[in-house]
This record gives sequence, structure tokens and C-alpha cells, in this order.
Amino acid sequence: MFPSSGRWLGSALAGAALALLAAGCSSSHGTLDGASSPSSPAAASSPPASSPVPSGPATRIVAYPVRVGTYRLVNKADKPVAQTTQDLKFPQSSSFAATARDGYYLPGQARHQIVYLIAGQLARGVSPSAAIGDYLGEFQSQEVVHLTAEPAGPLGGEVKCWEADGFTFCMWADGAAAGEGTYGVFDYQPPLGLDTILIRHLAGLVPQFRQAMEQPS
Repeated sequence: MFPSSGRWLGSALAGAALALLAAGCSSSHGTLDGASSPSSPAAASSPPASSPVPSGPATRIVAYPVRVGTYRLVNKADKPVAQTTQDLKFPQSSSFAATARDGYYLPGQARHQIVYLIAGQLARGVSPSAAIGDYLGEFQSQEVVHLTAEPAGPLGGEVKCWEADGFTFCMWADGAAAGEGTYGVFDYQPPLGLDTILIRHLAGLVPQFRQAMEQPS
């Protein structure tokens, strides 16, 4: 279950960690790369001038980027890697997910700003609102605060962010009427007192990552 991932990385960092400034994840999850500072959010790689930003709804993930702005995909030793890791356990514990890949994204050398991302295809027939609701339900034993709806960007869908158990989360979900769609969850352990600021930061990363990852219908 994803909340435990936050606790794992938090202990590994001895208290460092989507909004995106120091992420957490469980030892069962694979690794990704790159995160950026809330004081200077990462800029997404700009598409060529001749290529307009696609609009949603997005029905599938076509790539897991190794870099988005200053965020690079890394392993647990902070070394750059070429691909994310397939996560077979997440779909077993989260019924809204058909597939999952995960990893850490590190901005520059700022280890305390690392962000964890898990993303994949929604199970067929699951709506964006149902997916986010199902995932939020996994936090029922914890206090969820600062729950907000955030702009989804040109690909559409829904984005919600919240804080629970000392970690900040942002989740997107999108899909066409046929029931095919995508989801993604960012996880970060912010410094004390910065949870609401980091929600803004994490929410700003969602459209950037989605533009690099998703394909509209």
C-alpha cells in the first residue's frame, strides 16, 4: 500500500522528503528519478514550437521520463537510471490500478527534495473520481488534512492533493468514456511547517510529468 512507501523513505532519510521535496516509499517499490525545490519549481521540458500541447482525456501512458525539467530518474543510491521499475504489488492492494511502475525523481543533488512517483493504467471501467476516492480510502486510519482539488492542465482529468502522516501526496486520474485511463501519485515528505507550500509545488509538477508521459485519446 502506497502510504507505507512514504514511511519507508522517511526513515531511510532520517526525516527528509511531492509536493516534491523529499519522498517516501516502501522497500517493495522500485525507484524513479528526480525532484525539484519548492522555492524554484522545475520547468517542464518544452515541446517543440511546432508541436502543440496535447489535450485530454488521456487514455494511456506512453513513456516514463528519465528527466522532467531538473528532475532526473534515480535509484536508491541517487544514481541516474534509464527506466522505472514495474510494481506488481500496488495493483494487488489498489483495485483501481491495472498496472504500476514507480521510481524516484531527484532535482540536482538535493537529496532531501527527492520525490516518489507511482503511475500506470487504470483498471477498465474505473472513473477518475472513483480512483482517487479509492486511494484516499486507504488513508482511513490516518488524519487527512489540506485536501484540495488542483488544476489538471490541458490533459484534463482530476487532480487532488493532501497531507497524511507527515507526507504530502498529489494524485491525478484521467480516462475516456470507454473506461480506459491513467493515474499517478506523487509522494513527498516536506520539512515541518511547509506542507501547504509543498502541495502547491507538487500540484505544479503534475501537468509537467503528464505531458511527458501520457497520450490523449
